[in-house]
Amino acid sequence: MIPKIIHQTWKNEIIPDKWKDAVESVKENNKKYKYILWTDIMMDNFVKQEYPLFYKHYINYPYNIQRCDVFRYLVLYKYGGIYLDMDIICKKSFDDFLKYNIVFARSYNINSSFTNSFFMSIPKHPFIKYCIENLLDNYYNFYYFGKHLHIMYSTGPLFLTKMINNYNISKINNVYILSNEEFSGDCNVCNENYCKGGKYFIHINGNSWHSFDSTLYNFIFCNYHKLLILLLFIIILLKI
Repeated sequence: MIPKIIHQTWKNEIIPDKWKDAVESVKENNKKYKYILWTDIMMDNFVKQEYPLFYKHYINYPYNIQRCDVFRYLVLYKYGGIYLDMDIICKKSFDDFLKYNIVFARSYNINSSFTNSFFMSIPKHPFIKYCIENLLDNYYNFYYFGKHLHIMYSTGPLFLTKMINNYNISKINNVYILSNEEFSGDCNVCNENYCKGGKYFIHINGNSWHSFDSTLYNFIFCNYHKLLILLLFIIILLKI
């Protein structure tokens, strides 16, 4: 069984007001679970002690969110349990998923991708080990394409998606993938402040690491229909 340990991360012990209700919802719905809030200092000490050979690479990531991304794999491989971001409201207990060896969720924006904002695992799972072993090979992925794409492909959700696709998910024993209806429901990056969510979770506004390029990509994603119409209109005007 997946251990009843919930892992969340933040730079210190002071949880931002906008996420306090979400964090409390996780605790309230899982009262018999051990809850650990890993601060930056705690994560640093953990990696230094448990993964000393990887530590120099860990501290040299250019962005702190990359260290947070990497830590998820490292801590779940060591202890197992549940990881979820602080901007996720929990509606129900995790008990339904403890019988599996590993649990993933589809991205709430693009269904063909997986999210790293939530996943569960037994300790020492071979797939998590595979992810850790491939971190260095992806260390500089999209490094010259801006902060957003570099993070997404080097440690973030697109790294996880690549690992799942390369590993071949059909070879992972006793795996469960949350459906869109279970995980995100009607939520996506365009409506985080007013969506109703899925059966188990509601995703609220996070974006703590986003910069200008992230805002631009999200704007294009949320308005691509309007932008296509505008582009078509401009093309027509140029041809008149």
